[in-house]
Amino acid sequence: MEKKITSRIVKGVIIVGILIVLDLVLLQLYHPLPDGLRYLPRLVIVLLGVLVSCIIYSKQSGGSPGFGEVFTHGFKTTAVIAFLMALYTFIAVKAIEPPPGPAEMEAAVKAIEQRGNTLHEEAIREAEAAAKSRWVIYVSISIFATLIPGLLGSLAGAALAKKNGSAAINTNNTQA
Repeated sequence: MEKKITSRIVKGVIIVGILIVLDLVLLQLYHPLPDGLRYLPRLVIVLLGVLVSCIIYSKQSGGSPGFGEVFTHGFKTTAVIAFLMALYTFIAVKAIEPPPGPAEMEAAVKAIEQRGNTLHEEAIREAEAAAKSRWVIYVSISIFATLIPGLLGSLAGAALAKKNGSAAINTNNTQA
């Protein structure tokens, strides 16, 4: 009976589900969310999730898949995670954490002026434009904060899977 291999899409969706739930829980606990709390758990969960995904793939594929095959599976899982997290980040920036409105921007300008500093109209317009297009920065960070640990997890998972596969082959050869 042949073992069924869990799809990298299913693994990616599970990992993204964990990341989204964690993000929403942290957002409720800490508002505004410090950058360290936003990205550090994501880095760790993606790295460990992809690493475990590679090891599971190696075990489910029977035989002994090569380093490249396991790495490819891990990196494709990472690509699924990066895409879904970029999509979630875009939605979160637009809907969950919308940019500051005109009243909030006016309050910030007044607070700066009360400290004795002045803002030119051009600086105010640039700040408003930056607030509206901040999603580009957040989505870019989301992609890189997923790809880098995913790459490392794929490398580590492929190396560990290869090591486990080699040990299984040597054990089988000595018994025969």
